[in-house]
Amino acid sequence: MDPAPGSQLSASVSIAILNYQRRDALREALTSARSQDYPVEILAVDNASTDGSAEMVRDEFPDVRLVALPENIAAAARNAGVAAAKGDIVVTIDNDVRFTTPNDVATAVAELERHPGAALVNFMIVGADGALSRRDWCHPRDPDVWAHRPFATDYVLEGASACRRQAFLEVGGYWPPLFIGHEGWDLALRLLDAGHELRYTPDVRVRHLVDTTARPSSRIYYTFSRNAVWVALRHLPAPAAAASIARDLALMGVASARAGQLGAYRRGLADAARGARAALRTRRVLAASTRRRLAELRRLKPGVLARARRHLRERLI
Repeated sequence: MDPAPGSQLSASVSIAILNYQRRDALREALTSARSQDYPVEILAVDNASTDGSAEMVRDEFPDVRLVALPENIAAAARNAGVAAAKGDIVVTIDNDVRFTTPNDVATAVAELERHPGAALVNFMIVGADGALSRRDWCHPRDPDVWAHRPFATDYVLEGASACRRQAFLEVGGYWPPLFIGHEGWDLALRLLDAGHELRYTPDVRVRHLVDTTARPSSRIYYTFSRNAVWVALRHLPAPAAAASIARDLALMGVASARAGQLGAYRRGLADAARGARAALRTRRVLAASTRRRLAELRRLKPGVLARARRHLRERLI
């Protein structure tokens, strides 16, 4: 739902676009951000690209603030973007994500203003054909039933969402050791534990072009397997952590076998074990009240068999 005509939206907004080695995609993402009718500050957060991305921003987009990082820190670079932003609300997108209407930012702001307890609103992600991108659906609901309905969720879509800057900074942003994969889950748990709500809205639709350049196909099977273990160890009571790890590794095993990536899966398991002690040093078990909220949020979540069938139907990359 777009903002009502004549409504007064007062929040200041920044759009922070994460980039690594995708100069041409970044150019298109910046042009898409410029198309918004809502007044925004635009930031390009570059993860030490060597393809001329930073130079392109300086030469072609003098109105864009460049946050050039000295090394590639992957998802944690979003922390630098949010910290540098001046807006009360920060829209974080990836360089292969495009807005679909000039009203997308205004609609996201209106959604947050309708839900003052929400720290973040996730957008609906569609593919190049305009249909729901099922590979990007991470919410605890059946997309066939819920994709076109708003609801409270338990997840953060890091490359397609709008967050309240202060809430993001107060919980510490993304945990850098994860690098990439499940960083949205980890952040979501901390935001929920701090008492915030997370929302999903179908009223903001962004197009994910799934640019696979500069990303090895094996990475997702490695990092998702490793990080599933670390996130569970950081936040869940021992029995729940064991159940979560067993469930997620079983699903990733199915997906990895189907994709011919069992080697990456095994490396992920090995490195999960090596890093378990470091993850446990950061352990802060979710409060009982948060665990009850999660149980309620996940009441309609499809079961393990349904999710396994989904992985069998769809590739993860």
